[in-house]
Parts: sequence; structure tokens; C-alpha cells
Amino acid sequence: MSTQLPTPHAPAPRKRGLSRSGRVRAVLALGAVVGLGTVATLAAWSDTGAATGTFSTGSLDLKLQGQDGTVAVTSLSMANAVPGTVVYANLPVSNAGTVPFTYGFTVGSTNGADATPLNANLNWGIVSNGTSATCNATTYTSAAGVTATNISPTTTLSAAPAVTGRPLAVGAVENLCFRVELPSSAPTGAQGRSTVATVSFTANQ
Repeated sequence: MSTQLPTPHAPAPRKRGLSRSGRVRAVLALGAVVGLGTVATLAAWSDTGAATGTFSTGSLDLKLQGQDGTVAVTSLSMANAVPGTVVYANLPVSNAGTVPFTYGFTVGSTNGADATPLNANLNWGIVSNGTSATCNATTYTSAAGVTATNISPTTTLSAAPAVTGRPLAVGAVENLCFRVELPSSAPTGAQGRSTVATVSFTANQ
């Protein structure tokens, strides 16, 4: 009697479908996460803005006769003067800057000891004629504040005080009327002398 060996059975096939499905689900799940993240980023609307401010400074610009620096006032001079000689000269002071200022001035001489006898005898007077550029004996004597805020007509060049605090608006012009006299009382020692008078101006804000 023959004995039959049992027929070996083929191994059961692996159920790869489930694993593939699991992997697919994992990938899909990952894709869903990425997708959600992407949607969240796109949904974050934003806008920006900025505020700016500009800062600048003003400028002081004092002009004499419409010019900067040192100017020569040709009418403010004497030649071959004798006792009793008087001259008048107008000097416009203007504010060509962008801010108002106050200004002042001093009167002095640059000719040293040789001019001392003349400086001590030249009488100076300075008044303001406002916007009028006419400067003569009539306008000088009619100007207000001859001795209150300006150098008086009996002040000598060697003793002229400083004048300060004269306000000047932007674009404004103040005409200063100068009167210079060699008085009839000038001594003999003033003969043959010369001097250069300098009026120095300073503007402050």
C-alpha cells in the first residue's frame, strides 16, 4: 500500500493591498497636512504702511545794500572836510533769509593811533527811516527814536555804543540814515588826519 505524502500548499500570498493602502493613506494624510499648511499661508493677507517726516533748518542772511560781506558806502565819506562839514548816507539792511532775526551793530575805526584825533571829533548819528531810503537833514531830524534806540548825533566815533535787538522780519528792509559831522569846534589837531570807519553788523535768531 502506497503512502501519499501530503501535497504541500503554496504559501498564502501576502496581503500587499492593505499595506499599499496604508502607505497611500499615509501619503494622502501627509499631503493633507501640507495642503492645509499651504492654504493657511495663502490666507494670511497683510498690508504695510510707513510714515515719514522731513526736518530742515532755516537760514540767517543779513544783507547790506543787497550784498553779503563787506560793502563800501560811498556816500558815507568826507574829503577835505573842514569844521562844520556834515554828510548823510543811507544804508539799507535786509533780511534775505528764511527766518526772522534781530540784529545789532557797532561803529569803530581801523586806522589806529594816527586817526585818534579825528575819531574823537567826528560826531555820529544813526536813525531808522523804516522803508524810506531818503536820508537827509529833514528825514534825519524827523525820524523817531534818535537817541532812544540809536546812536545820537553827538556821539563821537571813538565812543560809539553798540546797538542791539533790532527785529527784522523775513524779506523786510530797514533803512538806516547816518549823519556824520566834523563839528565847528574841531581842534587844530584834527587837521590832515584820515580814518576808516567800520560799522559791523551781526544778526541773531
